[in-house]
Amino acid sequence: MANATAAKPSSIQPRFIRFGDAPGYLGMCRDEFNKTVRPNVREFPIGKQGVAFDRQELDAWADAYIEARAIEKAGSQDNNRPRSERLAVTSKETPWPKRQSPGSRKCRTASGKSTKSTEGSEFKRALALVTGKKPSSI
Repeated sequence: MANATAAKPSSIQPRFIRFGDAPGYLGMCRDEFNKTVRPNVREFPIGKQGVAFDRQELDAWADAYIEARAIEKAGSQDNNRPRSERLAVTSKETPWPKRQSPGSRKCRTASGKSTKSTEGSEFKRALALVTGKKPSSI
């Protein structure tokens, strides 16, 4: 029979979080942590070479960051719109917005002379100059 006083896994979180674990604690990479968080929280030495942060101070920084940077979502916005065309027809909603692809847009008027408006002989002469044999320089 198991002993009732057997060691249970500890549910106590450490107060000090070492530098190597702090970026992961906040869910970010080390570079982002150094750039965004580290200048705004206190750090202190642990042992001869270790550096740590106070977990509660990291939590307070995270709360302030969320408060300052969070994007508010509209509460009445329907995020569960029909995803199939059949359902959209019954709800009288366009299933997908009609977008014009960049390749199908009409060309804008550009400067220059159109070959269509030039006389046939003029274009043929210019084409012959470009594609014909070069005169010898001798």
